[in-house]
Amino acid sequence: MSSNNFLPLALFLIICLTLESSPVVSASLRHHLLPHISHIQRTSDVQDTSLIQKACHGVGDSESDCLSTLESAAPHQKNDPNGLAFFTLRFVEDHAANLSFRIKKFAVTPDLPPALQSTLSDCMDQYNPVDDLIEDAINAVLANVYSDAEKFIDAAIANIMACDTQIKSIHFDENSGEESTGMAKDLSESNGFSKKMLFAAFNILRSQ
Repeated sequence: MSSNNFLPLALFLIICLTLESSPVVSASLRHHLLPHISHIQRTSDVQDTSLIQKACHGVGDSESDCLSTLESAAPHQKNDPNGLAFFTLRFVEDHAANLSFRIKKFAVTPDLPPALQSTLSDCMDQYNPVDDLIEDAINAVLANVYSDAEKFIDAAIANIMACDTQIKSIHFDENSGEESTGMAKDLSESNGFSKKMLFAAFNILRSQ
């Protein structure tokens, strides 16, 4: 909350506490004060979400998912760029780890088309350094070295997109099976979401 809104809200809170000890006048004054207090609270709510809206602006068709994801951050992180960047990067790190696990699981599926098998192997090579890159970005954010954080995020995006490019280049035929095509689609969608959440982290860092 900005200092401009903190002082009026603090004043109203003091008044409200004082009114508790004066029941004769509290009902009347509350009637007049509550609309103003509600206005300040609504203003605070808008401010709490403004950083989230900035973060998710321009991430394409994942904007609503981005908003709902960042809204799940702890209240103290939502209006703090470092806190929200930390939350976003940790979320992507967990998402990337989960995706790596799924790639390994997919890779041992019997009768995979050779092209998909090769792509999954390459994607594992691309994803192996992603966790470390995001961890480095988190450490840079905590140290307030935002230029380094952006470099690490950019490198993580490049690795994710290299995997996605290979997945999208696979040409499936009628013998590939629904499971294989479904795997490829699922991985591509997960790659896209990870990339867009990393873009959201960029937006947060650049809002400072």
